[in-house]
Amino acid sequence: MKLVLDTNILFSFFRENPVRFVIVNSSLMELTLFTPAYALEELWNNKRELGRYSHLAEKELKFILIQLHSFIAVKPISFFNEYKKEAMRISPDQKDSPFFALALKLKAALWSNEPRLRRQSAVKVLSTQEVLKILKIGKTT
Repeated sequence: MKLVLDTNILFSFFRENPVRFVIVNSSLMELTLFTPAYALEELWNNKRELGRYSHLAEKELKFILIQLHSFIAVKPISFFNEYKKEAMRISPDQKDSPFFALALKLKAALWSNEPRLRRQSAVKVLSTQEVLKILKIGKTT
């Protein structure tokens, strides 16, 4: 299964939790994970908040961000640019349009816990609970 991960899901990678477990074990679960390069820029632009959330220093955050690249294919805007207009049209929030454009290009679902992203029908949006259920992974935290 192909999944495009939004920034909030990537944010969760910086702490020990079910999201991190799925990302780290994605190849064993026959998942192929993607995100637009924009998402990693957004993560780094919010490194203070990320540091507070994860209780990690900037050096550790950089290391984990590099680790993240080994589990997720990061795609530049040029890869999915032809879907930009359609994504802008369907995205409930324009800042989320790169995720929709990438999902449209890949014919993939979007992994996000933001309910507002479900206000369209062009891209399937899965919450963490739904991903865990599909993967038959036990109780979530």
